[in-house]
Amino acid sequence: MDEKGEQRPFFLHLNPQAQDALQAFCEQCREWKTYAAGLMKSHIGKMPGMAVRVATVLALLDYAIDAAPKVTAIGADHLGRACHYVGEHLRKHAHRAYGAASMPAEVRAASRIGEIIMAEGLRQISTREIQRRGLVGLQSAKEIGPAFAVLRDAGWIAPINQSGQGRPAKLFAVNPRLEGVK
Repeated sequence: MDEKGEQRPFFLHLNPQAQDALQAFCEQCREWKTYAAGLMKSHIGKMPGMAVRVATVLALLDYAIDAAPKVTAIGADHLGRACHYVGEHLRKHAHRAYGAASMPAEVRAASRIGEIIMAEGLRQISTREIQRRGLVGLQSAKEIGPAFAVLRDAGWIAPINQSGQGRPAKLFAVNPRLEGVK
């Protein structure tokens, strides 16, 4: 109710300390976005707004249980708790939900090849061997090549130089340090 006894909405603003906390959280979200892709990147972009809404609910809950005076602004304490909840708890759940879906195709393919290497204890691998398996997304050299590049950059495999007649097979040695790693 306003001063005249009429119902009206009232607005809650962030106090200056809460504004500073929100700015810091936005900067943290920008950093997280640099390491994210796809759906996860989109989720992280929405986290500052989510934190403000959660902070509002926290402030009103404190007021509802008579633990705080009438709410006139959202304070840094409420925003800090909300940022922690959204940034640490909800972000980790979203990462589990969106993480695999947001991986680039070549990383998903490399992960699948890595699983094969580990499960079978392979010491060397070739693009032809992967093609023969008929795995979805790993049936052509155009699909396998980028995945092998990811594995090569990660130190999982190294090309084996070959000489002889004809076109040499694309054969790779598996890093011996991977042996026994599960």
